[in-house]
Amino acid sequence: RLLPLLPRTSSPSPPRKIYMDASSKFNLVQAARGRKVVLGAKMDSRKITKRDSPNELERALVEILLEHNTPYHRGGHGWSGEVWNMMVRIFHARHSYVKFSKYQLQEKEKEIKREYKMLREARKQSGVGWDEMRCMIQADAHLWDELTILFGSRINKFKSKPFPLFNLLGDLYDVHIVEGHYNFTSTSEPSQIAGVAHTETETEEVNRRFSHLLVK
Repeated sequence: RLLPLLPRTSSPSPPRKIYMDASSKFNLVQAARGRKVVLGAKMDSRKITKRDSPNELERALVEILLEHNTPYHRGGHGWSGEVWNMMVRIFHARHSYVKFSKYQLQEKEKEIKREYKMLREARKQSGVGWDEMRCMIQADAHLWDELTILFGSRINKFKSKPFPLFNLLGDLYDVHIVEGHYNFTSTSEPSQIAGVAHTETETEEVNRRFSHLLVK
């Protein structure tokens, strides 16, 4: 008796290893394609249950940074190594199918900070606009030539690439963080006290806006 031939099924390709010397952007792209991201020779055997684009992973990192944008977590020189370790654990808990080192996430934070500051300054140039809906620079060709002279060729990618993190990064890098408690004396000027109170109100507003992101 002849048995019917069953169609051959191709075996799944093994996960691609991505090492620590790879760029954070490359690793984000690999993660978005559903590939397991591995540091060194260590393999994470957990199944991929969710796929995010590189932009979504960058946004997830920024949201965690905002959650820890408080005087308790962030000092005058940024986040300490201990706080970074905690933020890395939170990032992996929310996105268990990727595995980035602390160094990689720190480098990604530096990269998006540089891009934010560059675009913030570009928006200040005469004749340069900003499309709030598309989160993109608006400028004529001759203005792009001037922007390239000011900021180098690295700004040219934003001719066609949106930067949706701009407003979030403004909250992260431009909003003043109130540190410690204020002790007012009779020598304080009313304008100084009003300025401090206004700063505290801004900080409370930022904390309120992102309170739903905190880990329970």
